[in-house]
Amino acid sequence: MFHTFETSQYASPDQAEQNASAAAKRRTSTMPSRRSVEKISQTLQEYRGILQKLFPSVHPDQLKDLSRERLVELIHKSSPFHPPSPRTPSVEEKPPPVNPDAANLEQLQPMPEDSNDVFPERKPHALKGVTDDVNMLSLSVKQNPSYLGISSVMAVLRVITWLDPDCLSQSPERSVIPTREPTPAPENRSLQHDQTRTDTPAAPAWDEIPLINAYFTYVHPFIPLIEEQVFRDTYMAAQRTDSRWQLLLNSVLAMGSVAAGTAEDTGHQAYFNRAKQHLSMDTLDSAHLETVQALAILSGFYLHYVQVPNQANTLMGATLRVATMLGLHRDYSEGVGPAKAQKASFSIEMRRRIWWCTFMLDAWAGNTLGRPSMGRMSHAITAKPPQEPIGQSAAMLELVQENVRFCIISTRMEDALAVSPLLEEHERHALDALYLEWYRHSSVQVGSPYPDGNESPGLTTLKNVMRWKYLSNRVILHRPVLLWYSMRKISWDKLPEEKKAAIELCREVCAELISDIASSWRGQKACQMSGWNATWLLYQAAMVPLLSLYSDPRDIDVVHACRQQVEVAMRTVKDLQSWCPTARRSLEVLTRLYDASKRHCAAIQEPQEVYMPNAMGTPISTGTPVPLVHPQPTSTLRPTYIDVSFANTYGDPRDLNTANQEVFMDNMFDTLNWSTSWDSPIGGPQMMNGWDYNSMQTWAGVPQADEYFSFGYPEDPNQMGYELEMHTSNPVDMMTGHYTRRPI
Repeated sequence: MFHTFETSQYASPDQAEQNASAAAKRRTSTMPSRRSVEKISQTLQEYRGILQKLFPSVHPDQLKDLSRERLVELIHKSSPFHPPSPRTPSVEEKPPPVNPDAANLEQLQPMPEDSNDVFPERKPHALKGVTDDVNMLSLSVKQNPSYLGISSVMAVLRVITWLDPDCLSQSPERSVIPTREPTPAPENRSLQHDQTRTDTPAAPAWDEIPLINAYFTYVHPFIPLIEEQVFRDTYMAAQRTDSRWQLLLNSVLAMGSVAAGTAEDTGHQAYFNRAKQHLSMDTLDSAHLETVQALAILSGFYLHYVQVPNQANTLMGATLRVATMLGLHRDYSEGVGPAKAQKASFSIEMRRRIWWCTFMLDAWAGNTLGRPSMGRMSHAITAKPPQEPIGQSAAMLELVQENVRFCIISTRMEDALAVSPLLEEHERHALDALYLEWYRHSSVQVGSPYPDGNESPGLTTLKNVMRWKYLSNRVILHRPVLLWYSMRKISWDKLPEEKKAAIELCREVCAELISDIASSWRGQKACQMSGWNATWLLYQAAMVPLLSLYSDPRDIDVVHACRQQVEVAMRTVKDLQSWCPTARRSLEVLTRLYDASKRHCAAIQEPQEVYMPNAMGTPISTGTPVPLVHPQPTSTLRPTYIDVSFANTYGDPRDLNTANQEVFMDNMFDTLNWSTSWDSPIGGPQMMNGWDYNSMQTWAGVPQADEYFSFGYPEDPNQMGYELEMHTSNPVDMMTGHYTRRPI
């Protein structure tokens, strides 16, 4: 027995080595090496990247309980292109591919003019006029002091005025609303009364209670970034007089005054003036949640309402920076221990609401500017959408979550259109599929404008506006194809099927949007939150049928449908004049363009005089219409285009390379005699047939014009070549648009 014990106690050298190796392995398994940790982290990042590619707009938490079939379905409905990288691009990285046809539309995104004006002491406020002409209400399409991209109204107006330079030459009745030099707002009104309110504590002003009620009824559902009960308790206590509180309070009162009143009411000005007394550079240096709340209300809503969108956009940029200073873009719920979880939950939820409300405000404003989002959405933003009922309202929480998802999609569209004004087909279809998927699962689908009596009128207004924005974004997504088509010498039957489908879809969605706004803008009760949004979105939408009237004046079906849509839009905007301060001006612009489209359509169908340049370069009229060389088919006739060779100084086609006949707008807009007056936007001496031929000879004959016209298109219809069969090189025929066309 002793011998056996000794044998088991003292193993052989080989066995000892094996035992030591096993022990080392056990220690290693309990203490992972640094290399293993790095490898696991790298693998996790790779998996996360794959997940992001497969489900770019869905949070992983929403995927974990889905079946395999549902996951596969989501993949098929997701976008095939990659979202923008959050990293700063290096020199070696190549820019994303751009649609070759997008070069045609680059002329619609001109470089802003560099104003030589001295820096003013103070820019007059735009409460009674239009100072920031982002919305093109002054119809100044030649230049603009701020950059506007393909999603803007300016892009559409530049194409319209290119198709018919005479469309702005005859003005309607003079507007009482100034467009260039607005009357300054009465900003010094009741300043002594305001000082009393801001400097010393006072009992609540009972006339302000209805404004606070209006704010939380109509504005709060859009952006629930304030905890209502806390705000009301603080207001009723009337103990706080610090600048931070006064800035927030008067921002709420300004928007509450807007929501409670009509377009003629100007009481909101006094509250905005009070708020400005507490807004300075020092405000941005002392970050606080209340500061972000106030700045978001002013930059996201109020400044847009009073028609200073550039100022609003600038202040919104600062608001997002301050929010980032406070770390609102991060979610800290995972780092909170169990003991502090309940106490911190309210703060975490409030931070989520403030961040995502600011995000939504920026996204809503950016969709119609054509500018990049400047990193509003990236992988560094980890804040989760709000998770808890807002003021005990589950419906409001649901709408906020839907709005967050919608704004994520619209931000992707915004960035994509900022890269290229004309998206690739697969990219456009993928974004449209995301919009459709969002709408199918949303609570804003078309229903009765009068829901059950338990729903707040503010929620009804929000649902209507969300649905309008959904339709409007789809119009903006497909509208560049219509702009491209309107600028091309190509008949409808020569267009590729995907281009036709995009144009038809744009027109159909636009018609649906106009009809929807016309029938539902009053909701349960008319208010400015509805009327203001309805006017702006209707103004945007009406540009599509207006453009179609200029681009397809001989297509009877298109003309009839588009005229109906414009007339419905004009009647609705007329009804909205009491509920939006810019509705009257918007109606004047629509009326002016609509009346001009009728003259344009009539002129296209009449024989036109042709003006031949004489030896002195002065245009003279032949006095008689040019006889038709080719019969005019009943197909859709594209607008008259200029033969560059005919427009040069000597009228000699051999002096100019005419391989590319299209005339784009940058040169034309720079040399036509424009005026800044409302009565005569074209200005100068009366131009014959709408063209200043002296100017035209100058820009058409210079060598550097090739820079703008160097688009060599093959004859393959799939490559968008010229599809006009020109059987004559006679410049007279070219000027009158006498081409042989295949009937539609």
